[in-house]
Amino acid sequence: MIIETTVLDFKLSNTFKEYESYMKASEQQAMFNEMGVKTFYIGKSLDDPTRATVMFQGPENVLYNIFINPETKPIVEASGHIYEGTKITRWVC
Repeated sequence: MIIETTVLDFKLSNTFKEYESYMKASEQQAMFNEMGVKTFYIGKSLDDPTRATVMFQGPENVLYNIFINPETKPIVEASGHIYEGTKITRWVC
């Protein structure tokens, strides 16, 4: 199995602290665990506190497919993540 690192760079509709709390909540972590995904970095921009970056690792295409599927938009945005304008980069080794 190929492990992919997915990096998301996006704007927030809420505060970074609210977003981070949502992402670290046990319900979210249980969902990620079921998908075989780890969140290993959640950070905010020093220049723009309304911008965040998250790095995930998991099976190839799992997170990418979630974020490109328009049906998941409400789920993604529930965290405060603004779907439009999200920059996605994907890395494998």
